[in-house]
Amino acid sequence: MTVVGGAATFVGLWHIFPLPEDMLHPGPGGALVLDARGGVLVDTVAADEQRRLPISLAEVGPWIPAAVVAVEDASFRSHAGIDPSAILGAIKANLAAGRVVRGGSTITMQVAGMRLGHPRTFPGKAVEAFRAVQLDATYDKDEILEAWLNLAPFGGNLVGIEAASRGWFGRPAAECTLAEAALLAGLPNSPERFRPDRHPDAAMRRRQVVLDRMLDEGVIDPATHTRASAEPLRIRTPDDHGNDRHVGWMAIDDGGRGRVIETTIDPERQATIESIVASHARDLPTELDIAVVLVETETGAIRGLVGSSDPRDLRDGRVNGATARRSPGSALKPFLYAAAFEDERLAPDSIVDDAPADFAGWRPRNIDRRHLGRMPASEALRTSRNLPALLVARGLGPDRIQAALHDVGLPITSADLERAGLAIAVGGIEVRPLDLAAAYATLARGGVHRSLRLLRRDVEHAEESGRRVLSERTCAAIETCLAGPAGDDAGLLPFMAAKTGTSSAHRDAVAAGWNRRWTAVVWVGRFDGASDPELVGGDAARPILHDILHHPSLATPRTSRPFTTWTVGTDRAIGQLGPPRRPLIVEPADKTVLLAIDGTATVRPAVERGPKAKLFLDGRPVGFERLELRPGHHEIRVVEPGREPHAVNIEVVRR
Repeated sequence: MTVVGGAATFVGLWHIFPLPEDMLHPGPGGALVLDARGGVLVDTVAADEQRRLPISLAEVGPWIPAAVVAVEDASFRSHAGIDPSAILGAIKANLAAGRVVRGGSTITMQVAGMRLGHPRTFPGKAVEAFRAVQLDATYDKDEILEAWLNLAPFGGNLVGIEAASRGWFGRPAAECTLAEAALLAGLPNSPERFRPDRHPDAAMRRRQVVLDRMLDEGVIDPATHTRASAEPLRIRTPDDHGNDRHVGWMAIDDGGRGRVIETTIDPERQATIESIVASHARDLPTELDIAVVLVETETGAIRGLVGSSDPRDLRDGRVNGATARRSPGSALKPFLYAAAFEDERLAPDSIVDDAPADFAGWRPRNIDRRHLGRMPASEALRTSRNLPALLVARGLGPDRIQAALHDVGLPITSADLERAGLAIAVGGIEVRPLDLAAAYATLARGGVHRSLRLLRRDVEHAEESGRRVLSERTCAAIETCLAGPAGDDAGLLPFMAAKTGTSSAHRDAVAAGWNRRWTAVVWVGRFDGASDPELVGGDAARPILHDILHHPSLATPRTSRPFTTWTVGTDRAIGQLGPPRRPLIVEPADKTVLLAIDGTATVRPAVERGPKAKLFLDGRPVGFERLELRPGHHEIRVVEPGREPHAVNIEVVRR
């Protein structure tokens, strides 16, 4: 009757106190951000200041689960949540001592204790045992063991085996050696007493206990035991690089919290650009900051990023200049010229006029306050003359400018264009250096746009081959404008095509460019937006860009282009710059009267037009080469997207 009554009581308690639905949930996690070689960039904590990186049992590897079971609960796979023999032994020891000196807790009981927080008292242990039976009946053994691995404390604020392995050894749990697995398995018994950074001798003794248990349980053989026992203790020393925080938080924004995030950052390239930035920062006023983005052109992977030249500054060092919207100055000019080349509105050797102009009361000037008169478009772009660039912008119109910039990765809105007007050609809008790097990489790879990638998974699993937005010929022309014609020694000297920019009132200095492998953007300025006479793109930013793209580990020679060359100086000038125009039928003129010979009149139309224009004869599409017209009245009309069509009416009469 007592047994039956006890069973009924147990069943009743089972229903009165059911297991919480999230019983095995590891709790909120932080994020661990790694560079391309596994180095730690950022290691964040959860809201309770604990470091957690939840992991599945399948991802842990074989040694750690085996070590945990051997040292914590050798009969884990066979009992029903509690181990009566272990409990009896613990009761005897604890009664003799008058307090809890030995635990008879199984792994399942420990999970209950860690998750529900029972006190280390006799009643507390009884509740743990009750919960352990519930757990064992509800979940399988692997789920319970996985929960233990994610809930156990491992010293400091490290919770869970993955956070512990990354924290103490700097590597994933799956890559731990047997000796490292044994040390980790032994830590939860007394996490602070066995902390390897503070008490290495105690940690080594505890590790030996775990290895001995593994040998006793037949998990490892004597030879393996001996080798693991002889392995020295090596723990990682955490580094703190301020720019790592900038990259790390960008990666967390992309990849989420509670997990390990692998980035594309190359630690060697990162160290190189940080060193170059630090060297130049010493020669600049202390109020100025530097931001750099380094992109592997072919893949679009971000291999290095500096958000601030003084990342430990308590105020400005927290700002990531690579993602801040700032004026690019004249660094957008190449994309305006590229659009004009694409539309055949302009060729590199078209003659443009660097002369004073009045745009509804606005009389812009060049930075040197001079006007150089007529010159080739290629020279106007290379020397960054403002007046020709403004005429290019006026000729393109706002819709075409927005489309051109959007295509290369610069998300300019209609509102941006409306505010800037023609001043977009000289830095009247703000862009992120990160987006500017994507745009210049598009030029560098011959007109194929790819999104920049910071996460390693996005590079490895990328299905995007890229989207062609500019012709190879146009990109070759822009490169020649910015780098100059190749000489006989082009294959020997380091190569760089670059454009600088200086914002209004000297608030920003920008330099952007590429070589055969890398694309880089440099921004120099003050994060408070104040002016500084030092902020001239050619003086403040270009030397940094030069040192990056000419560094021995990054420099490339000017080998033949991977895309078709458009040599400046040999192509026909297509047209002069001017205000927005519609397509124009030059020949035949309107109201022309033609005489039919042998029943028809032949017309070879001369039409000023863009590449998408179409010609219509009496409403029917025709080619531009030759038209045969019968006697009567005819309309010839040219239509081009986004522009007003032009038409002429002619009459063909019989002889």
